[in-house]
This record gives sequence, structure tokens and C-alpha cells, in this order.
Amino acid sequence: MDIFEIIQLAIILAVSIGLHEYAHAYISYKLWDPTPKLQWRLTPNPIKHIDPIWFLMIFLIHFWRGKPVQVNPTYYKNPLKWELIVALWWPATNFVLAIIWIFIILIYWSIIWLNPSDLQTALKYNTDIIISFRWLFVWLNIALAVFNMFPIYPLDGYRLIKIIKPSAWFWMEKNWLLITIAFFVILISTNIFWNIILNIVNFIFNILFAIFWNIFY
Repeated sequence: MDIFEIIQLAIILAVSIGLHEYAHAYISYKLWDPTPKLQWRLTPNPIKHIDPIWFLMIFLIHFWRGKPVQVNPTYYKNPLKWELIVALWWPATNFVLAIIWIFIILIYWSIIWLNPSDLQTALKYNTDIIISFRWLFVWLNIALAVFNMFPIYPLDGYRLIKIIKPSAWFWMEKNWLLITIAFFVILISTNIFWNIILNIVNFIFNILFAIFWNIFY
């Protein structure tokens, strides 16, 4: 990746991850948990959600995760149910962002009155810098949603294990450091996991784009 692509990636991840962490904080706060507010995380400002070390990872391995919002489920009336909802709020936020930006891409293309087939060319070959940036925004938000749904610690999807098999969840809680290290070693050393993510993301992207394409054209 050249420096321009890395800057694009940093901007998109800062906005997307900042909004998803804010979504975590907001919904937990609305469920009577004061923790996010006390830790100054009840804001969409990306700076509040940046982990400096992980931010540097963008330039080293082109990957980044935000500073997780801490929540206290004991404040919830139904801790098990609402902790899961708080966890799933992030992928929902990313999917909404992706859909909004698909609309923005198609509206932009309609305004400049170019042939619909030219949009496919612009997406494939990055011939329009505005389109390529927005396309990357859509794709990365879908990727963030899919990636985070895997039931592996420390991803939000691991909370599904808490409901499906509590004993496995307690084991994951106990061995979180070992699991985290092993998980990131796999991410860095093999492409198998990334290929699975890539196929799922492309499938979802193509479906969403096809749906909204038919609305506009």
C-alpha cells in the first residue's frame, strides 16, 4: 500500500471504529450503565476511541482495532440479554454505515450524469478517487461487521458463546490472553482466515450493491 492508501485506510477506520465504539457506549448508557460516561467514551469523537499502539499498526500491518468500551452488565435489568444486544450493536452500526454510503455513491454517480456501466469500471479500476474512497468505506464497514461477529475472544461475537455454552465462555474469559495471542498469530501468519472474511464480505457487498443498484437504475 502506498502512503495515500494508508491515509485513506486510517481515516475510514478512525471514523468507522469511532462510531462503533460510540454505539457500544451509547446503548449501554441508555440501559442505565454509567461506565461509558464516567470514562469519557460517550462521544462519536474518534480520538476518544483510539488506542495509540493499535493506531500505529495501520502503518505496520494495515490493521487496527479501537480501544474497547468498558461496560458493566450488572446495571442492566436483564444482563445476559442486554449484554448481547450491546455487543451486536457494533456490527449493526457498521452495516447501517455501509448502506448509507452505498446510497451516497449511487446518488453522487447520478448527479454527475455518467453512464451506469461506467460506475462498475470506476469501482473495479479506481478511476474516480471519490468513488474509490467511498467504495472502500462501504467495503471496510462490512468487513468490520463480519470480522467482529466471529465467536472468538476478544471479538464481540464471543458473547454468543456466553448464551450458547456458558462453560466455554468461562474458559475463554479465564484464558483470554492466550487466546488473543494465538488469534493474532493466526491472523498474521496465514491467509485462511482472511480468505474466509474476504469471500463473505464480497458476497454481502455484491448483494447490497445489487439491491440498491436496481433502485437507482
